Amino acid sequence: MEVVRERGDSEREALGFLPRCVYSEAAAQGKLYVATVNVGGEEFYAGHLLFGGRFPHLRVFQVYVVPEFRHQNIGVDLVKVLTADAEKQYCITISARVAADLPANAFWEQLAFPVVRTERGGASTGRLINVRRRELDSPTLFSTVRSDGDLARPAACRVEQPIYALDINVLLDVLKDRPRAEHARRLLTASMSGILRLFVAHEFVHELSRATQTPSIDPVVRLAMALPQFTEVPDLLLGDLKGELADIIFPSRSKAGALRERDHSDLAHLATMIYHSASGFVTSDEAVLRKRGELNAKYGIDVVGPAELAELYMPRQWTAAEMSAVSLEGTPIEIAEMGEGKRKEVENFLSSRAMPSEQISRALSSGQSACPRHRVTVSFGNVLMGFASWEAARGPNASSEAWLAVEPDTMAELACDALIEAMSRDVCATRPASLFLRVDPASPEARESAVAHGFRAMSAGSGLPRYEKFCLGAVITPGNWVASRGLLSSAFGVGLPESPPIYDGPNTIITVKSQEGVLERLSVKDFEAHFGPVILMLDGRPVSIVPIHRSYADQLLGTGIQASLLPSPEAAARRERLYLGSPRTLSVLTPGSLILFYESIGNNDGRGAIVAAAQVVRSAVCDRSALDSGDTRRGVLSSEEIGSLSASGRTALTFFNQLMKLENPIGLRRLRAMGCADGANFVTARRIDQSAAMAIIEEGKPNVRLL
Repeated sequence: MEVVRERGDSEREALGFLPRCVYSEAAAQGKLYVATVNVGGEEFYAGHLLFGGRFPHLRVFQVYVVPEFRHQNIGVDLVKVLTADAEKQYCITISARVAADLPANAFWEQLAFPVVRTERGGASTGRLINVRRRELDSPTLFSTVRSDGDLARPAACRVEQPIYALDINVLLDVLKDRPRAEHARRLLTASMSGILRLFVAHEFVHELSRATQTPSIDPVVRLAMALPQFTEVPDLLLGDLKGELADIIFPSRSKAGALRERDHSDLAHLATMIYHSASGFVTSDEAVLRKRGELNAKYGIDVVGPAELAELYMPRQWTAAEMSAVSLEGTPIEIAEMGEGKRKEVENFLSSRAMPSEQISRALSSGQSACPRHRVTVSFGNVLMGFASWEAARGPNASSEAWLAVEPDTMAELACDALIEAMSRDVCATRPASLFLRVDPASPEARESAVAHGFRAMSAGSGLPRYEKFCLGAVITPGNWVASRGLLSSAFGVGLPESPPIYDGPNTIITVKSQEGVLERLSVKDFEAHFGPVILMLDGRPVSIVPIHRSYADQLLGTGIQASLLPSPEAAARRERLYLGSPRTLSVLTPGSLILFYESIGNNDGRGAIVAAAQVVRSAVCDRSALDSGDTRRGVLSSEEIGSLSASGRTALTFFNQLMKLENPIGLRRLRAMGCADGANFVTARRIDQSAAMAIIEEGKPNVRLL
């Protein structure tokens, strides 16, 4: 250890200064590699590599090789060992910060660490710093199928729970039942449930101790002492960090030398979390929250309020997956959360599908209050035909493990549609999430349906087949492209192009960079399947408004203000649905175009507003006499109603998916102001311009929840 530290200190110009404790702590954590050479039977130190960071992103702090042993690939070997170990642990990237004027840049270039950005270094040096990063070859969504002998990523791939530093005011919110107490309680529940980790600094306990006359017996202090604590920051580093932070957060008082005791306490909390590379600092202090952008830019830390973080890890929204419907033949369809009284029946059903007992046990588990599990059954005429189970997705890197089993039957496709749509929309209702699905091995319908919904096979090994997909749950526009790109990258390591493509038909290509650095060319159609529910509103993509009567909208789109007491048609449980209209509408409802559904005023019972958005999958014109029941069961019109659509006896079929309801329906007056409506008021389908479509989406706030 002394040799490593001395060598590191001898090259401060290139390697920077690190306190003694950094080396010992890195060694204790397995984050310090040492290379030795054997000369004449005696072992000599030849170099070292010191790294850190937070999973799944590692960072190299030092690479050093003794001058007499250089040009023997020792440094290269050290980095290669780190890369191999990181890939075994499913890390995504390794980065290094290298001063632009150092010859070491050639070394990193040789090892395929390209410069991703350049930053200014400290004020004292005036250097430019090259931030170099290498994408690792770890299993991801876009990995090829692996054999049994290969290392396969766990089905419920979860990154290490993030660590947040807790400010004292958040704990006091709970203890004193302040207005923000509810948010703080949810955070504590998430922490105790293992969804995230909350730590405190030594200053946290010291501050509470100073506020009481009897700290040794004060219950609040004793509670604080029981919380997980960071180790103390070395005095030298603590002083430097506090000085830098004071200039950012309290510039006036810092310049005047008038920092208050509470200011020093806040600075100590922040310095501690920066030193320990915590994910973020949870505080309700507005002075600190106002500087979140600067703190993130300089130190790469996140400063969040308790309400914001609570909604990320413990969202209050929980919607039961329940629906009563009826098939085209009149068979009752029931989609419902499984009650404990039905456990034995479902267990027998899963056993009959050859699901292993350990998987049955996990699929039937109810989860916990902080991370409950949906357990949903589909029954046709009181006969159990399908079952799915999935976890509530929590956190910024949200993922959910899911199971799907269906009875091979003529209605298996409908059962799969209902269950996969329910889970896909539920997990991304508050933020993007990934789904890891285990599928009934005896049901080809389940596998085919999973692929149709955008899942990709993860493993060809024994046990239940596993599939994976991402669920974005949003409309992506040129205006929010950069934000969406950043979210995908930070949450899942998936890279989108820097700018959105111009739409040139359904086969418009989007080049997606996987977590392992592989570029894959996806058509818009494939992208929306793999990342759905999602709608890409690209420049040049046609958008049309189509009219629909309120009664049909309630049944086909599920946009009714009040839930109906009558069962829905089976189309409401399907992924792909059918809009029927006059053949002349097909000139604007082309495959790949987007549609906005306008609920007509009718006999003053309709809202006269756009209520939903979707994407056209395919369209056709058909003689009414030749309509296939497999198609019409995806719609809600009777044969008599279909006959009234056109005097020619021909009907236009427009199949759509990616349906999203608007939280804020856009009324006729607003549509006229946008130039979308005239005297005809949407008697038939009509194309609208891009700017109006963007405004409708922005104001309407599409939502993926349908059930």
